[in-house]
Amino acid sequence: MNHDAEQLRLMLRAHDPASGVRADPADLADQARHIMVAAGTRPVPRRRTRKPAVLALAFGTVIAVAALGVVVWPRPAAALDFARSGKDYIVTVKDVYAAPEQYAEEFSARGLPVTLELEPVSPSLVGKVVGGQGTSAEGETPQIEPIPDPNCPAFDDPCTVKLRIPADLAGPASVTLGRPARAGEDYATTGEISAPGEVLHCVPYLRMTVGRLRGELAKRGMGIDSFRVGPRREVRSDVPDAWWPSGVVLSGRTGVVVYAGPQQAEVSPWYREAQAGCRDGG
Repeated sequence: MNHDAEQLRLMLRAHDPASGVRADPADLADQARHIMVAAGTRPVPRRRTRKPAVLALAFGTVIAVAALGVVVWPRPAAALDFARSGKDYIVTVKDVYAAPEQYAEEFSARGLPVTLELEPVSPSLVGKVVGGQGTSAEGETPQIEPIPDPNCPAFDDPCTVKLRIPADLAGPASVTLGRPARAGEDYATTGEISAPGEVLHCVPYLRMTVGRLRGELAKRGMGIDSFRVGPRREVRSDVPDAWWPSGVVLSGRTGVVVYAGPQQAEVSPWYREAQAGCRDGG
């Protein structure tokens, strides 16, 4: 009986057309998932490879920092320092190269109608008032008074510039101060050529011939732009080296104008004063 059953099983397998078919495991898993969904059973999700959260955090931080850098941009340092002294402000110019707009903004923040400009000047005028309206040089009731700084010689760079300004200043005032010239920058205003710090300070140029004066100027990187001759100050491009200078004025950072004639000029009181304290007395 058992033998007959085994014979029947072998005969059926031999005649089964699907006996050599093998199901793909992946297909079986997919079919099982569909069956589970249809039955209302939630399938276990596939595990995905996750990107490191550190990268996302770092990227977000960069964006945040960049955004903050745009919104909170550093302001320029204050160009002026304000100190209260009784009814006045003592204003110190800390940055002599700042833009006039920055000075105006800082004065306006304190309710002071002051326009301040600084222009390049020759060394003896650094830190001095060279123009403006409403300063002590214009009348008996000054609005703005320059304060000399004994610790800052006029020809040193930089020079601390201070102004005394009434805190209740009503009318507008403007001040132009001298500042050191930058490299390659010409002078807007020039001082007396024999003053301390200037190119011919302690140089006895009125005792020199024009020829010798040329040499002294050349040593200092200066040249003679033109001459003024006679009572009418006739302009000449050159004069004989044997002539004598009667005056020399700065025409710019690298040039001078020489007043000259064939006779040696008398030494004036202002020349003696300018040369006072020099080794040879000028």
